[in-house]
Amino acid sequence: MKPILLSLSFLLAGIPDGTQDIIFYDLAQEQGLEFVHDHGGSGEKYYVETMGSGVCLLDYDNDYDLDIYFCQGSPLPGWDKNINLENKLFQNDDGHWTDVTAVVGVGDKSYSTGCTCGDVDNDGDTDLYVTNFGKDIFYRNNGNGTFTNVTDAVGIINYDWGSSAAFFDMDNDGLLDLYVTNYVEYSLKKNPWCGDKNTNRRAYCDPDIFSGSPDRLFLNLGDWVFKDISAASGVMAQKGKGLGVIPADFDRDGDQDLYVANDKVMNHYYVNDGKGHFKENALFTGLGFNENGRAEAGMGVDIGDVNGDGWQDIFVTNFSGETNTIYINNKDGFFSDETSLAGLGQPSLNYLGFGTKFLDINCDGWLDLFVVNGHVIDNIHYFNKDYTHAQSKQIFLNNMDGTFRELPPELIGDVNRPSVGRGAAFGDLDNDGDIDVVISNNNEPANLLIRDGTPNKNWIGFLLIGVESNYDAIGTRIVIKTDEMNQVKFVTTAGSYLAANDKRILFGLNHHISVDKASIKWPSGITDSFTNLQTNCYYQIREGGSISVIYY
Repeated sequence: MKPILLSLSFLLAGIPDGTQDIIFYDLAQEQGLEFVHDHGGSGEKYYVETMGSGVCLLDYDNDYDLDIYFCQGSPLPGWDKNINLENKLFQNDDGHWTDVTAVVGVGDKSYSTGCTCGDVDNDGDTDLYVTNFGKDIFYRNNGNGTFTNVTDAVGIINYDWGSSAAFFDMDNDGLLDLYVTNYVEYSLKKNPWCGDKNTNRRAYCDPDIFSGSPDRLFLNLGDWVFKDISAASGVMAQKGKGLGVIPADFDRDGDQDLYVANDKVMNHYYVNDGKGHFKENALFTGLGFNENGRAEAGMGVDIGDVNGDGWQDIFVTNFSGETNTIYINNKDGFFSDETSLAGLGQPSLNYLGFGTKFLDINCDGWLDLFVVNGHVIDNIHYFNKDYTHAQSKQIFLNNMDGTFRELPPELIGDVNRPSVGRGAAFGDLDNDGDIDVVISNNNEPANLLIRDGTPNKNWIGFLLIGVESNYDAIGTRIVIKTDEMNQVKFVTTAGSYLAANDKRILFGLNHHISVDKASIKWPSGITDSFTNLQTNCYYQIREGGSISVIYY
C-alpha cells in the first residue's frame, strides 16, 4: 500500500483503540504465505541440516510495506523428494503474500543458511546478501522489481559455512560494509557418527567435534567493489564458531563496534578504532563468558537499553541446560552478566533459543523480550526426556526496572504453539504501530505471527533516510524525551539469528500524547532535532532536517 506523506500541520493527534492482551495469531495460511523449509536430509544426520534457516524483512519494491525473503535448504545425499528447493521472496500486497521469486530473480538453489539486506550503493533500493553452506550469494537490486547476482563481480568470496551477516558502516564514510559470521569446518564427505552406541541411536553431532571458521569483513569501496579486510582489520585472527552478530556503538565513541555470539566457545566483542581496525576484547570486558566463566552455546543476539540508562545492553540465546544471558552495559567499558537478577535465567533452562528481539511490546516505554526456541537434536527425547524438539516461543515483559517476567502461555496466542524455531525477523508488517514476527522453522512451515489489534497505548515511529550518511541510516542514534523518561535506540537491521529486521524504529510512549524532543545523531556527525512531535504515526526524516508524516 502506497503511503501518503503529510506535513505536520495536517496531523491529527489521538489515541487509537486497542486490545489489552498481547495476542499473536499465525496468519501464514490465511494470508497465503506458503513456505515450508526443507533441510534436505535423509536420516544421515548431516550437521548442516539442523542449524538453519534464516529470513529477512525488506521493502524490495519501495512501496512502504515489508516483503519477506526465506532461505531454503537443498538436497543432501540420499534426499529423494520431488520438490524444487530454492530461496523464496514473497511480496506484501496489503496482507496477502505473493511468491515473486521467479520474476524477481532471487531463487538461489544453494544450501542457504541466513541473509541480510541493505542499500549498498545508496540508490534507494535494498540489496540482498545470502549466506550459504558453500559460496555466498550477493544480489543487487536493479530498482525495477528485479535483482542481479553480482557475487563474482563485487570482490566478495566466502566459501565457508556462513551463518548470520550484518551490513554496517565501519568507517562512517557513508557506505555500508559487510560482516559475515562463519560457523564450523564441516564436510558432507566427513560426516561423523554421533549418538548413543549402546542403543545404536544416532543424533546430530555436538559443535565441539568441529573446528571453528574465521569470520569475514568486507570494506565497501563504492561502485560495487568490496575489499576483503578480514586479516588487516583483526577479525580473522579469531577463530570462533559464529552464529549471531550485531553492530552498535556500545562505547559511544562515534563508531560501530561488533558483538558475535559463538557456539560453545568464547563470544567475541570487537572494539572499533574508527580507522579500519578492530580489537577483540570480550574477555576483559565481561562479554566472553557467563558469570561462572563458562562459554555457552551462543545462537541469536540483540541489543537494547533495558534499564533506561541510555546505554546498549546485550542479550544472547543459548543451549538447553544453559540460561540465555543478558549482559548489562556498565557505561565504563565493561559489562556484567545479570541474567539471574533480571529474572531471565530459570525460564530458559529447558529451552534452546535462536531468534530473539528486544521490543516494547506493551508500549510502556520499556523494552520487552521475544525469544524463539527449538532444539537441534530431532530425537532429543531419547537422550533427555526434559527436552523436546519443537518448542514454544516466549515473551518476557520488562517490569519497568530492567527485570523481566514471563507472560503465561494462555496470554500470547499462537506464540505458544511449539515449532522448531530458527531464524526470526521482526517488523511492523501491517503498519499499525506494533511489531509482528516471521519465523523460519527448521524442516517445517514458517510462522507469520501478526499482533492482534492496534496498540492501546501511544507510540511513535521513525523511517530515517541518510544523505551524508548511508541511505539506510544504519548506525544512527535516536533519543526521544518525554517528561518522564528518555529512550535511546540505534538503527540497524541486524540481530536475532540468520535474519534481517525492519529498519524503522518504534518507541512506546505509554499515555504521552506527544514527544517533547527527538534528537537524531547521524553517522556523519550531523544532528537533527525536532520538538513537540505527535504520536501514533511514522515520521520520515531525511538527514539535514526534512520531516514528513507517513500515513499508511
